[in-house]
Amino acid sequence: MDKNEKSKPSYNQDIIKIIQARYGYSQDYIRKSIRGDRTGIICIMIKDEYIRLNNEALKVIESQLYKL
Repeated sequence: MDKNEKSKPSYNQDIIKIIQARYGYSQDYIRKSIRGDRTGIICIMIKDEYIRLNNEALKVIESQLYKL
């Protein structure tokens, strides 16, 4: 029998820690909010903030790559 293995999404742990410090929710709740398992106004705010911070982090990494 083959096992159907789903790959876990990889989230930026530094950004999750920043959001945790800002809102005070657990990392598990934040990951579930980002994934869409939780609904509500706060969950939408957390998801939007994660996406915004992650995009900014990727831009900084990309700009540093071009400097090398």
